[in-house]
Amino acid sequence: MSKEKLTAKEVQTAKEELQAMAYGVNREMVIAETIRDVYDPEMPVDDIIAKVGFEMKTAEPGEHVFYNSPRSNDKKVLALTTNCNVTHIKRTPATRTELSFSTMVSEDYYVCIQDILQGDHNALVEAAEDINESLNRQEVYAVLALIDAGAVANGNTFTLDSGDTKLTYEKVYAMKKAIRKYGKKLVLVTGSNVTEDVDLLDFNTNKERQVSIKDLVDVHIPVESLDVTVGGVAKDVISDNVAYLIAVSDAKKNKPGIMARRKIGNSMVSQAVDTKIVNKDRAIIFTGFQKSVDTVDKFALGYAGVEEYGAVLINSLTCAKFTRS
Repeated sequence: MSKEKLTAKEVQTAKEELQAMAYGVNREMVIAETIRDVYDPEMPVDDIIAKVGFEMKTAEPGEHVFYNSPRSNDKKVLALTTNCNVTHIKRTPATRTELSFSTMVSEDYYVCIQDILQGDHNALVEAAEDINESLNRQEVYAVLALIDAGAVANGNTFTLDSGDTKLTYEKVYAMKKAIRKYGKKLVLVTGSNVTEDVDLLDFNTNKERQVSIKDLVDVHIPVESLDVTVGGVAKDVISDNVAYLIAVSDAKKNKPGIMARRKIGNSMVSQAVDTKIVNKDRAIIFTGFQKSVDTVDKFALGYAGVEEYGAVLINSLTCAKFTRS
């Protein structure tokens, strides 16, 4: 095979390309390759708040949010007789309720300047992802706690029948029967042990035809064993042995709950008045170049997360709870 001789210009171009790789910011790719970045191996919490029937709202900085609650009214008719009497019933407008907001913040994560300059990955990006996941888990935990309280308040709580060791088809039907008066589309949320019962429902049921959880509910949302620390106390996002059934669309096609975030003003996000930075409903704030850690100043970059959110279960009649043990 004949060899093709490069021109002087082509040789010079090749030299320049090699020099660019050798002295460029990605020069380690010439001699070594790092596979993947550092990441959290746990699956992120499912985005279930809207799926379990909470209407998602966003408020502007300083804006107040109000809501009206449903109320049960007697349904009456009267037979008109010869006396032609009229029965008068006074109705009064309901009073709206203001949604209460809570401010949640993350820990202040920092990375020393030296580690940023010489580290093998961007630990601040990893921290920002952890902040978002922590705030997501807190929101889901809070919403499921509201559903739990609503089910308990109305006596819609279910446990194992005598002799049973797992969730049964009949038990799911009993939960459905308790709330179907208040909504049609049903969503089942299960902790990990109850998820196993659901997955094996057809296998474990004594029957002569196939059964499926989809015969009883419209959506099944399994939630794995995930935890979040709130105010220094470790919380399970959902107990492994608990399940909730929620009717997510009621008689007026309204959702049973509201979840709102109130935006953080751009001056807080940017730490200065900057019209180019928009208000955000969740902010990852840069916390400075110099950090005071245990009274010692350190040259470091830091991130922290902040958000204002409020959640309320407006129609608690739409919820039922099952406890496995």
